[in-house]
Amino acid sequence: MSQVGKLGYVDSKLGAPTSGQQTTRILFNTIEAPGTTSSLSFFKNFQGLTNGQTNLTQNKLDSMESMVIKTIQLSQFTTAGELRSFGGFVQQTLSIIVGNQTVVKNLPIQFNAGRTGQAFDRLHENAGAQSDSLIQSTNIAQTDQPVEIRLLTDIVIPPQVAFEVRVESNAGVYGTGAVVCALSGYGKIFSAGSSF
Repeated sequence: MSQVGKLGYVDSKLGAPTSGQQTTRILFNTIEAPGTTSSLSFFKNFQGLTNGQTNLTQNKLDSMESMVIKTIQLSQFTTAGELRSFGGFVQQTLSIIVGNQTVVKNLPIQFNAGRTGQAFDRLHENAGAQSDSLIQSTNIAQTDQPVEIRLLTDIVIPPQVAFEVRVESNAGVYGTGAVVCALSGYGKIFSAGSSF
């Protein structure tokens, strides 16, 4: 079933409006200065965050919005804004909670970490690949890249249902900078149409 079909199916089963503007969607949330911790919870706390740090005000989509998650990206930055390898390549797992259900449970993410990890899919370079001229021509270390995971199964965030992304590690050191989680995929947003 396609992303469009799955989203329409879930919306109709929940009684949510099936009309709306189709779009690609990116949801992101930042945790400032997490320090040394073994657990990060994204899309839980929005207090004090600016528009550049999150594009939501609550951990639910509006009543006319829904989304299919296709890609998860985790990035870590220093206080100077420099990109760093996420979590220092310690063993980490990712879980996605939608409503009261854990729809992705303890997915190991260190495999897709920078150039040292083994990619889950064929869209990312394998360990040891040195061919990226953009990375080589800049001052960024070859391992300082975000973790990006492309999901093979479509995860749906229905309207008005709380969601959370949780990252847990055995020895997480995230520092004084910022860590960012971004979810991207197909979605629907409110469309006034001819009613206004």
